[in-house]
Amino acid sequence: MPRIALIYPYFRTRSANEILFPPLGEAYLASQLHGLGIETRIFDCTFETFEITQKKLEDYHPDIVGIYVMVTLSRNAFRIAEMVRRKLSESLLVAGGPLPTLYPEQYCDCFDVVFRGEVDISFPSFCRDYFDLHLIRNQLGELPLDTYAGLFIQNENFRINNPVVHHNENELASFALPYRDDFDHAAYQKVWQQQDGSKTTSLMTTFGCPFDCDFCSRPVFGDQFRRRNLDKVFAEIEQIRSLGYDSLWIADDNFTLDQRFLKEFCKRMIGSQMQWSCLSRVTGINEEIVGIMKDAGCRRVYLGLESGNQGTLKLMNKQTTLEEGQNAVHLFHNGGIEVAAFFIVGYPGETTASIEDTFRYALELPINLISFNIPFPLPGSQLYEHVSKLDKNKDWNVENEVTFVYESEFDSEWLQRRINQTMQAFAEKYKKR
Repeated sequence: MPRIALIYPYFRTRSANEILFPPLGEAYLASQLHGLGIETRIFDCTFETFEITQKKLEDYHPDIVGIYVMVTLSRNAFRIAEMVRRKLSESLLVAGGPLPTLYPEQYCDCFDVVFRGEVDISFPSFCRDYFDLHLIRNQLGELPLDTYAGLFIQNENFRINNPVVHHNENELASFALPYRDDFDHAAYQKVWQQQDGSKTTSLMTTFGCPFDCDFCSRPVFGDQFRRRNLDKVFAEIEQIRSLGYDSLWIADDNFTLDQRFLKEFCKRMIGSQMQWSCLSRVTGINEEIVGIMKDAGCRRVYLGLESGNQGTLKLMNKQTTLEEGQNAVHLFHNGGIEVAAFFIVGYPGETTASIEDTFRYALELPINLISFNIPFPLPGSQLYEHVSKLDKNKDWNVENEVTFVYESEFDSEWLQRRINQTMQAFAEKYKKR
């Protein structure tokens, strides 16, 4: 029977700030493929070694190998792809994810095909047709290649560049629940219990972001905001509960954007005995919304405050104000919901004085968790396009360190020292509460 391997090429680094979740993209694809009767296995490398992954792949002997690639996983993805070429030379290699979506031509030497954007329909259709016709790698010309959304092939035989699609809400509602059986749930739950006493896993209820922050890249889900059917969402929550989880990380970029949707979600969560956390913009928040979220089990909200200087917020194109950030923090804090805040310091065009504004701003607010990062020019972002002398040979896999991958006007040692001092001041302040 034909087989597909879907690979998530993240090997656990045990960083002090690691946040681990099973890869939902692979879970959704596996579910669609199973629906077509295609044997599919997810190879989540999080708790494996490269050698163990290689052995398992060789034993499984897949006909198609799909590898997810984002900027911090790129080295691992290419390493696994090269191994597949050596050990499983007949397997069709497919790249997908944010980086292949943005720069598909960079994957054509190592991979046979690239799928870009949302491919929940097109990739399974491609695999079904490939298997139905009993094809091998060098027979792709027998497929109706122009019918698969997001397909990109560039070699001596083909130049295929099909448009990327974003699934509409009716299509999203038709998708089966993600296939989670191939994940090591006990290992994920153990990590979370050690971190905060919960058993947390991720869930998405909306897709797409209509905003245009300078540092943000959204190549897969795009700028079209779409909601999932809440009946499907709550069926997935029951699936999650049956696997032993007791807490949700709602991974939407804009979970609180549509307040009607948010209120209906919260209404249905009341009494579920399932706690949850989410991201939120600072705009549109009021006491009513906070109260509803609290009653529904919201434990913590993560806010991208980013800066304590209005000029820097403008550089970032955040389309928010310092006052809106302050207001949101106080509303959540007073409503009994923990607040975590993200800040970026050392942004191109800001000053030492504006960085100090951010440190002061962060210490003044009633925040429970705090994070400072330096600008990270994600491919596809406006920031990526205008930083100077981007060094693609630097280590883009470094976690939570002050490591500029471009020419910055700020001294990284000074910035690291000030971040450390501010974090120490924050810890001392938090102990006194």
